[in-house]
Amino acid sequence: MKLLTFTTDSNSAQRLGAHFENDAVIDLARAYQVYFDAQAPDWFNSVNNLLKGGERAMGLARDVHALACGRTSDDESLFLDMDNIVFHPPAGDSAKILCVTMNYVSHAKASGTKQSDEPYFFIKMPTIMTPHRAAICHSKTSQKHDSEIELAVIIGKRGKYISREDAFDYIAGYAVINDFSFRDRRSLSDDPNSARLHWFTLKNLDNAAPIGPWLVTKDEIPDPYALEITLTLDNEPELKQSGSTEGMMHRIEDLVFHASNGLTLEPGDVIATGTPHDVAFGQQRFLRDGDILRAEITGIGALVNPVRSEIQGANR
Repeated sequence: MKLLTFTTDSNSAQRLGAHFENDAVIDLARAYQVYFDAQAPDWFNSVNNLLKGGERAMGLARDVHALACGRTSDDESLFLDMDNIVFHPPAGDSAKILCVTMNYVSHAKASGTKQSDEPYFFIKMPTIMTPHRAAICHSKTSQKHDSEIELAVIIGKRGKYISREDAFDYIAGYAVINDFSFRDRRSLSDDPNSARLHWFTLKNLDNAAPIGPWLVTKDEIPDPYALEITLTLDNEPELKQSGSTEGMMHRIEDLVFHASNGLTLEPGDVIATGTPHDVAFGQQRFLRDGDILRAEITGIGALVNPVRSEIQGANR
C-alpha cells in the first residue's frame, strides 16, 4: 500500500488515504464507513495514528484497501482526485528524524571521507517536515540552499536495542525525503573553532525536510538496495543528482541497530539513509526562487516541491 495523510481543504480534518492508480486516492476512512456501516476508528485519521495502532491497525487498513480496490460502480465516493487534496507528511507528528551523513560510496569518495565503523547521525526537527507539493521557503539568511535526495525508512514498531537480524520487523515502510542544507550557515561567523559544524542552522531552517509523497509499505519493496534515485529540477531538467541505493555503505539494518542503541525508536520516526554524490547538482548550482524540485525513487514515486523566496525578490 501507498499510505498518505490528506485533507480536502485547509479547514478539514486529516484523513488516511491510499494511492490507488494514476491520480486517484482511496479515502480509507470513508471506505470503512461504507463497507462496515460504522464510524471509522481513529487509526484512519492519519498515517501517524495508523502506525501507533500497530499491526492490528495496519491489518485492518489492508482489509479495507482490498475491499476498495475491488470496488463496484456504486463506490465512486471512495475515490478522490490527487489534484483535489492537500498532502501532509506520511510520518509521525513528533517524529525523530535521524539523518546519516556520508553514507554512499560515491559521496564519501567525492569528499575524501573514509568509511567509519559506525554511521554518523544528525537530527532534524519534526516541525520542519514539509509534504508533497508544499512550497519550500528559500531563507533570506542563506545564499547556498542545497538539497539531497534520500530514501527514508519509517519506523512502524516501538523498539530499543534492536538487532540487525530483527531490524526489518520494526520498519513500516519507505518514503522519499529531501535533506536540505544551508551551506553558508555551516558555522558561526565569529566562531574561533572554525572546523566545528553548526548543525542547527546548517540543517534545521524552516521547511528543510520535505518528505512524501506517501509511505510505501515494506512488502511493496522487497529489495530496498535496488532502487534508482534521481533529483531533478522541472525548470532545468538537464541538472540531475542520481544514484542507486545499492551504493549505501551502512545498510538499513545497521542504521536501525545503531539508532536504537540506547534510544527508543517510536512508530513514525524517520531514518534518512544518506545521499549519493552531486549534491547541489555537482555544479555549485544552488537553489533559487522559482525552482521546482522533483525527488524520485523507483517503487515509491516523486516528491515535488516548488522553491519560494521568503521575501519576494530576495535570493534570486
